[in-house]
Amino acid sequence: MTEASEANAGERATRTAGPRFGLSSGALYPLPTEAVPDLAARHGYADLEIMLQTAGEYAPVFLRDLAGRCAAAGCQIHAVHLWQELHPLLSPYRRRAEEGRVFFDMAIDGAARLGARTIVWHGPRHAETRASGGWERWLESVAERARACAAAGLTLGIENVSWCALATTREVARFADWLHGLAADEAPGLGFVFEPFQAAEAEQNPFMILAAMGGRVLDVHLSDLREAEPTARHLPPGEGDLPWPALLRAIAGVYRGPMMLEGTVGESIARLDRSRSYLEPLLAEAALEEVDSCAGSPPPGVLEGIRLFNMGEFYACHEAIEHEWHAERRPVRRLYQGILQIGVGYLHALRGNHRGALLLLADGIEKVSEFTPCCLGIDTARLVRAARVSLDRLRFLGPERLAEFDRETIPSVHFVDKTAGDG
Repeated sequence: MTEASEANAGERATRTAGPRFGLSSGALYPLPTEAVPDLAARHGYADLEIMLQTAGEYAPVFLRDLAGRCAAAGCQIHAVHLWQELHPLLSPYRRRAEEGRVFFDMAIDGAARLGARTIVWHGPRHAETRASGGWERWLESVAERARACAAAGLTLGIENVSWCALATTREVARFADWLHGLAADEAPGLGFVFEPFQAAEAEQNPFMILAAMGGRVLDVHLSDLREAEPTARHLPPGEGDLPWPALLRAIAGVYRGPMMLEGTVGESIARLDRSRSYLEPLLAEAALEEVDSCAGSPPPGVLEGIRLFNMGEFYACHEAIEHEWHAERRPVRRLYQGILQIGVGYLHALRGNHRGALLLLADGIEKVSEFTPCCLGIDTARLVRAARVSLDRLRFLGPERLAEFDRETIPSVHFVDKTAGDG
């Protein structure tokens, strides 16, 4: 490592840790990259991710100028994001692959000059890694690139992009398993970049993608989408359908650095400011470390799920609570899952699935029982007693008489403190 790289590594280590919001220069496309630091500073964004968008932006002279602009604006660079098209490292046309590696090295040198921590790479496209031998060739390539980044004091993060190597939960988990099996010096500082929008666009559960990353998250991108409008993509958070309260809790459980706002707004940075204003209270709540996981009130998704449970809307209850269950990392997630399972058990009973009703009710009762007599203001002991009565009744009726099960005997979820949201 050079003296400059060592100095940059030391400076990176002294930065304030903790979850916060930064800005990707790509969000302001087509604003020129060199204009971003000044505009970002005027809007209070101290942490930046620089997205390289032309071959010329890899040039040392451009990056030296950008470093000066960042210093003058008081911004710090968290990550440098590679331009996908310049890095066809698996191309069968050797010159393309070699030139892609040269540009990669230029980006590493530039990122070290900028004082960045991480290089962000999409990896190759689906077709390349899913071809015969493609996955193995990519792993060799990514390990070699990770070592090159580490030599400059950088980490290498692979993003879960919907059209690239790590689009699915299965692919992320497969890559994580490979990482886990490596020796420390085989691919140092290698991890993931998490983007919930990309997960949703790939029709994957973002919570499952994040869980598959196994705590090796080096960077986070935040943008939104609307399911009913496929063209409405890369929106600022809060302008689409993603469950941000639960997502931020999940992210805060595994990642402590800046989360980069990446929704594309052009020069309308005020849209990103509105997103930040929407997200900051959610992040502050997510970052609270409660010694007693049963203290306080249920998160919004669980409250909504309980409301739906008490209305008999058990499928919708499942959908509402599932986000919170995936987001939560403390043991109290088993309470969320237990309530969810009890609701689904009743759904099975009403739909004529006797075996499913018995299994789900029994599993749900077991989990909720761990949190009796009360947790998060929920009267868990009362729910367990009532659900056991239902379970005994269903066992007595058997599958032949399941139609006799009386919907009116299905209990509600109650709160010890009536102000907490008792239905």
